[in-house]
Amino acid sequence: MSLGYNIINTSDLRWNTTFFASKNENKLVSLIDDLDTLVYFQTNSGNINSQAKVGGGIGDLYGTVWERDSSGNRIVGADGKPQQSNPDNFLGNAQPDWLAGLTSSLSYKNLSLQFVIDGRFGGVVYSGDSSYADAYGTSERSLQYRESGVVLDAVDPNGAANTVSITGQEYWQRLADIAEPYVYEQDNVRLREIALGYSFGDVSSLGLESLNVQLIGRNLFFFNKKAEDIDPEAMLGTNVAGQGIALGNLPTLRSVGLNVTLKF
Repeated sequence: MSLGYNIINTSDLRWNTTFFASKNENKLVSLIDDLDTLVYFQTNSGNINSQAKVGGGIGDLYGTVWERDSSGNRIVGADGKPQQSNPDNFLGNAQPDWLAGLTSSLSYKNLSLQFVIDGRFGGVVYSGDSSYADAYGTSERSLQYRESGVVLDAVDPNGAANTVSITGQEYWQRLADIAEPYVYEQDNVRLREIALGYSFGDVSSLGLESLNVQLIGRNLFFFNKKAEDIDPEAMLGTNVAGQGIALGNLPTLRSVGLNVTLKF
């Protein structure tokens, strides 16, 4: 869906804006050869996988969670460390529910300004990079319990209150094995691009027909972002296997550039 409007249109001042949005829904009805499930991607540890399952959606993520008892209490092992489940828990779908944004162009005489704001809403992404940072103690978050250790508020496999103290390193290394804490919502709104330009007047004395200069910035900042450590669009790839997985891929770039256009 796209809706555009010319807000101002005079000889000196022009301003137009376009709003766009798209919605995604998918449901897998069947697979070839009577398959029930097709796994696209799985981590080496097997704690999370991206799959297509009949009755579900393309890009469904399944993985391990911190085990809980019937009352919702978290369970730790006899060693006091978090206990993880089997990797068959539905954690969300990698496809966003909505993509939306707006473009706007404003010009006054020789000066122009264009910008694009867009966002995605719904969908989840697993950040393997965040789990590695916690496991190796390189994240700010992993400073917690580093000096003091911790007795986790949980129950042991027999249902008794946990009394075993573990180090911060033991906690974060075990937590990093569990997929659930590192599955983030993709919701974000960003300034995708902004461009400020100026068109010089008579430049015939320079042997030119026209001269335009434009300062362009891309991915400068987020207005809102739910994922803690990552750009939720920075995934392994654009194919089905790479969607919803952030693991060792190149980070998104913030860039500023100058564009000079000469017409002879």
